Amino acid sequence: MSPPKSSSPRQSLPVQALPSEAPTTPGRIAAIDVGSNSIHMVIADPDAAGGFRVVDREKEMVRLGRSALSKHRRLSKKAVRDGLEALARMTTLARLRGVTRTAAVATSAVREAENGQDFLDQVRARSGLEVRLLSGEDEGRLIYRAVREAVDLGQGHTVVADIGGGSTEWIHTVGGALEAVVSLRLGSLRCAADLKGSPPSAKSVRKLNKAIAQRLDALPAPPACDLMVATSGTAACCADLADHFAGRNPPTTPSGLRELRIKDLDRVIERLAVIPQEKIVLLPPVAPQRSGSIFPGALILRRVAALAKVDRIQVSDRALREGIVLDLVGRSLDELPEPGQIRAEQIDSFSQRAPAIYEHHRTTARLAARLFDLTVSVHGLGPREREWLEYAAMLHDIGYLVGYRRHHKHSYYLITSAPLDAFDPREIAVIAHVARYHRRATPSKKHPTFAALKGWQQTSVRKLAPLLRIADALDRSHAQRVENLYCSIRKKKVVMEVISSLDIDLELRSTRERARLFNKVFGCKVKVRQGLEPVD
Repeated sequence: MSPPKSSSPRQSLPVQALPSEAPTTPGRIAAIDVGSNSIHMVIADPDAAGGFRVVDREKEMVRLGRSALSKHRRLSKKAVRDGLEALARMTTLARLRGVTRTAAVATSAVREAENGQDFLDQVRARSGLEVRLLSGEDEGRLIYRAVREAVDLGQGHTVVADIGGGSTEWIHTVGGALEAVVSLRLGSLRCAADLKGSPPSAKSVRKLNKAIAQRLDALPAPPACDLMVATSGTAACCADLADHFAGRNPPTTPSGLRELRIKDLDRVIERLAVIPQEKIVLLPPVAPQRSGSIFPGALILRRVAALAKVDRIQVSDRALREGIVLDLVGRSLDELPEPGQIRAEQIDSFSQRAPAIYEHHRTTARLAARLFDLTVSVHGLGPREREWLEYAAMLHDIGYLVGYRRHHKHSYYLITSAPLDAFDPREIAVIAHVARYHRRATPSKKHPTFAALKGWQQTSVRKLAPLLRIADALDRSHAQRVENLYCSIRKKKVVMEVISSLDIDLELRSTRERARLFNKVFGCKVKVRQGLEPVD
């Protein structure tokens, strides 16, 4: 299946220099997304690898689409005024933050408004900002670029969906490669006008659901998807509402991925359907400007998920603005890592922030994975836990960046604060706790952060921590002396053969000490010896 033809040839985003009123950071860039619901700006510093680091964000809920997507099809005077003021503030902030290059785009609200070009002319006259009108297909490609750079889209069929105020972008990938991009005139603000009453009448909800389903019939539905990723404020707000209605605390990690189960989304829709708009605005996750559009947005998201045939959605904080940043950076899609490598690359990049212990991290990760494979019959864990163990090993001593004393606890806090966009916060919590328990105290419900974990997370941490302790001990000297590891398992006895042509007495003594937790957790006695020494 080939991507639908764009209405206009692919063009580079207009880039312009902004006069800086602060000490300039070389190459600092800004990306501005003039959307139907809100105007976003991201300020970022490019890095040598072709990526970027976000240094500031700005967002204003201007709601240009409220008038532009109505029957009048014009931006109201208030919308124009609010939009001009927001963009003036953002360009001023960009100058103060030392931005030297900026790019700005506008999407469906401005694209469809009869006076949209007049608005952009006023933006140029007042702020000097050149804003490019994006086609829906180009918008989808930039969203794909942003998500593809941060999320492992897997080897199978994946749908990336962006539910905006004025349009919905449906992006179908196979093996991480772009298969099709379709943009529909179907958005939360556009659909809000079709709901009657507060709360909306059951009849108008049924009518809207039918209309949404009919519009989605135009999409090239793939086979059952292995993954669905949703971007935009609508999806994030639905995830926040799911936590709110379930009485869960919002995520405390800055991960760019969150899981939203369809059964939780259904509960959100059920609750919103019977709440008057004046009370929806009182819900903590809902901004006042989004109170009238979150319910129709949730209905669209649910229908898209049904078309993708998934039972859960990964909500990503990557969206159009990050795609604009990558366009400015100039990193091509060919330079992006293959699916399956993104998570490992993020962990590796973070580990390299402590270069003095990077080789120790790599050696520990190699030995931890080897030990995991050799003892599967003991711990009974699978590929997912193996991956978490490797990543915890790659970061277990990252706390050295703060200081040696209590560095295991520093590692926990650094990992939970790390920009690991490709991970679900629950995975980060497991990885951080395994790293935290690589030394000193063992996992205990007396520790508040461990007690707050779900049962399956606690089980994973309890079983993985002993493996990491042994792997860390096998490189106690940080000299990478251990070449390989073999195990024989007979009943409740595990014999570890540590292969090395060097003196590894320090490693052997440390491993015997660190094996105590393994003995306790798995009920096995561990014997450690070098090479092929005779068994006692």
